[in-house]
Amino acid sequence: MQLLYRGFSKMPLIPTSARYNITLSHSQKFVWYRVAKVGTRTIFNHLKDSGVPLDVEHASWLHYPVKSFEDYFKFAFVRNPWDRVVSCWRNKVSKSANKNFFQLPESKAKTLQTFEGFVDFLSTVDIKNCDRHIRAQSALIDLNSVDYIGRMETFNDDVDYVFKKLKLPEKEMVSRNVTSSETSYKQYYSDDLASKVAKIYRKDIQVFGYEF
Repeated sequence: MQLLYRGFSKMPLIPTSARYNITLSHSQKFVWYRVAKVGTRTIFNHLKDSGVPLDVEHASWLHYPVKSFEDYFKFAFVRNPWDRVVSCWRNKVSKSANKNFFQLPESKAKTLQTFEGFVDFLSTVDIKNCDRHIRAQSALIDLNSVDYIGRMETFNDDVDYVFKKLKLPEKEMVSRNVTSSETSYKQYYSDDLASKVAKIYRKDIQVFGYEF
């Protein structure tokens, strides 16, 4: 049975069992696993501004035949989970014109206006299969196939590495869709809230080696 599974997995058109949000270029031979709230708009526009032809731009929740892209450079970017939660809350809830981004009952949506209420909401959802802005980063990346994982904390240097790897022309990075913050993400947390987020995103913290 194991031999059968191994042979089956090598068939080029068999899709991944999980779904991903990907951007794909055949000419540059790369697959980018897009992780929401980790500079996706900046990277996308950086690629477009550099004239990179994208065969798949904003595919979401997509199975793809991983064996067909074995020689493609596959990359993703991640962010400290505590920081990502704050960014999402500020951008999609507290500072957003749409006060019910997650389409909840009105009474529930009001509770998200406080950061504590937002964290409580996160603790109630299936973090592997929810809205991409709050979904676990480890669930948004094919960890068995990815070649390189950049980080928001070293964003410019890591994007430069990706572009050099793909042999793309150097171009000045222009940040897009950035939520400004006057304080560190740590200012939003009590010890209890930090522990709650650690529990919710436990796998991300373990896989990517983050600390509060």
